[in-house]
Amino acid sequence: MCIVVETLLFIQALIVQKTCDHDYPAIKLCTLIKPPTHLSAEMKHIIILLGVFLHSFTYAAVTPWLDFTYQNGLITIPVKVSDIDSYAVLDTGAGLNAINANFVTAHKLKYKHSSNVNIEGAFASQRNKVYQKVPVSFFGINTNLEGLPEIALGNPNNSILFGRGFFKLFNTQIDYPNRRIRLLTHDHLDLKQYENIDFKIQKGYGQPIVKVELEGDSAWMLLDTGFTGGIMIERRYADKFGWLDTENEKMSFSGVNSTGETEHIKAKEVKFGAFSLSDVSVTFPAKGSKANIVSQYSATKSHVKGVKVKGIVGYEVFKHFVMTMDMKDGHLHISAPKSE
Repeated sequence: MCIVVETLLFIQALIVQKTCDHDYPAIKLCTLIKPPTHLSAEMKHIIILLGVFLHSFTYAAVTPWLDFTYQNGLITIPVKVSDIDSYAVLDTGAGLNAINANFVTAHKLKYKHSSNVNIEGAFASQRNKVYQKVPVSFFGINTNLEGLPEIALGNPNNSILFGRGFFKLFNTQIDYPNRRIRLLTHDHLDLKQYENIDFKIQKGYGQPIVKVELEGDSAWMLLDTGFTGGIMIERRYADKFGWLDTENEKMSFSGVNSTGETEHIKAKEVKFGAFSLSDVSVTFPAKGSKANIVSQYSATKSHVKGVKVKGIVGYEVFKHFVMTMDMKDGHLHISAPKSE
């Protein structure tokens, strides 16, 4: 019954959460989980639902493959919020769960507004609302989510963001080329035995960070399934490669609170574990743009220091691989899909 216990903890994390200082580069937020000291009637109801839904999985320890939908590189799964069919974005870079402001506006929804929280975006900081008792249905479970900050997720069809709390409960295997995902219990697979790339959980922040070699230079970067680009780096890091002295394509980049200008180049070589990729898109802030590359979409009160993280790696790199992640203890295995 290990999977039931782990999933119950995830539901507790969904129901009982409060914001803390953390990062999200395409929605970087954080949650501090506070387990309840007793089970409410609602929680007991959820346990029953979990028992029905996960009956077969409790003995298999591995879920069947589940097809997911891409939305411009974002992994999304179907959910209902306030009885409205929509999608949840699954994002390793997000520290907590949140609700899309555009979804709330599009459907003229009214939720209990309990407080506000300062959210630091890529180019600006803003004070956002926090909602309570948001009705959500997913995986056959009906519940009310508490403490959901309002953030800009773009497409109003995307209602909810599920962050790292989800990924920590299981070993998660994402087959990007074949657009499918499955979960494995930690006791079923000791991923430490199979890890083949430098990967760890950032001390103090709880962020998943991975070693990426960019043009021969090795750097820690945030592993972010919610970042739809290839690699985003700090401007001063771009200077190391002479990219500030070249004429680069310029584009607008929308953060959670505002828009800034970025420059784009193609890296000749990027090494991700044992694999080499060419012509990978690299983005960095344009001159005069002050961007918080790793700390965007975070609560603006963190002073915890950890390993220097120089950028973000996302979908344009991941799309070639099957990635098996242990977000609890910090292990990662990458491979080419069987179809290749």
